[in-house]
Amino acid sequence: MGKREKRLEKQEKGLLEQAERHRKRAETEKGKKDTTREYWLDEAERYEKEAKKRRDIREKLKKK
Repeated sequence: MGKREKRLEKQEKGLLEQAERHRKRAETEKGKKDTTREYWLDEAERYEKEAKKRRDIREKLKKK
């Protein structure tokens, strides 16, 4: 596994952890003006989408 693959794996893991934190906030925190429940869920989805991009890139690198 090369440096790039390790970096992408670490980024993917971090993004998924961040998404999980945002999902917990959506469940536990009371909404404010700019941080409503929908905001936290949208942010979590965005992080998961980015993590999927990293995973796809890693898979392409493995095929080479």
